[in-house]
Amino acid sequence: MDAMVELGQRVRSRMPAGMSQNRLAERVGMTPDALSRALNGRRGLSLTEVTSIAEVLGADTHWLITGADDPFAVSVAARHSWDARSRVRVNNGRADDQVVLDQVVALYRAAYPPHGPGASVELPADPSTLRDLLGPSFTRTFADVTEQNLGVDVIRIPGLKTDYSVRIGGRGVIVLATRSSWFRSNWSLAHELGHLALGHHSSYGPSRRDQPDEQAADKFAAALLLPAAVADEFTTLTSEADAARVVWDLGVSTEAVRNRLRSTGSQLTEVVAAALEKTTPRLLQDNRAAIGLATEPDPIVVREQQSSARRVPLTLLSALQHQVDRGSASPELLAWALDVPVDDIDFPEPDDDAAADAYAVMLTDRPTVADLRAMVTGAAG
Repeated sequence: MDAMVELGQRVRSRMPAGMSQNRLAERVGMTPDALSRALNGRRGLSLTEVTSIAEVLGADTHWLITGADDPFAVSVAARHSWDARSRVRVNNGRADDQVVLDQVVALYRAAYPPHGPGASVELPADPSTLRDLLGPSFTRTFADVTEQNLGVDVIRIPGLKTDYSVRIGGRGVIVLATRSSWFRSNWSLAHELGHLALGHHSSYGPSRRDQPDEQAADKFAAALLLPAAVADEFTTLTSEADAARVVWDLGVSTEAVRNRLRSTGSQLTEVVAAALEKTTPRLLQDNRAAIGLATEPDPIVVREQQSSARRVPLTLLSALQHQVDRGSASPELLAWALDVPVDDIDFPEPDDDAAADAYAVMLTDRPTVADLRAMVTGAAG
């Protein structure tokens, strides 16, 4: 069947009940005759027209053109903070963070052509089931276990204002701000897993309006990190050192424990209740020797270094290095991922001047996704 006829069938399949072709043509700025001829395969559609049709119908442009899901379709959910003055959750740093998110998406598009990154495990919406998938003591190596057991990548980048979870095709990617408070980093990772598991993702781009569902993601994180059976353990403790040991083993903050115990109505001894009123660093520092933290290298410093260091998955770096070696990806992307000067990146040198010129053009004037789609479909802009 002709490709344009198939495209027309997909357009018709997405037209809501009651929408006529004339109304669709009006909404996308086409004449009814032009749209009719296009949907019947007697006229081509420009990429601009396809994009407008997709927007009106709420369809994916890539799917309308090809009939297949876009392997690089991007959706995002962001961490929002509570603004006491306006009494709403806000993400004031989104515009600045967008630059970093765009770069992360560019890494995946360059590293995994043409079919996109492999899909993550389908995450269960039940935190206890996800906890079983992660395995015992998962917070000790939370990022590594998330990648190994769930197929969800974890990236840490300095300078982000907040944390994000992104879907790139079928791949879940969690992008965290670097921070020395490892317990907050663990909570953010659990929170973003909640967004992924509960499907809190929407359209990507700097102009999108966030629809935060932070309370549900926070509840998911609490149940993942501190299920009721684990929280109940605090009711059996009798000393500050015991409380410090459990906090350390769980990889959570004293604030998270207090909030969780408050929600479950658990009763604590006065000693343990007072211990949990301390900040997490203070509680651990006051009980270093008793809970086995007076060793070298300092276990607390190790966790702080891990959560505050730039992190890009090795699988992504390896795939990107392969594309750079082939001359298919810009070494600038790999340099950004590794946080090194581009001169430190080895990449193939073309043998002749013509190839060198072509390679230089690829690096400085790479086509956009829209350009590539136009090339594939032969549609004029």
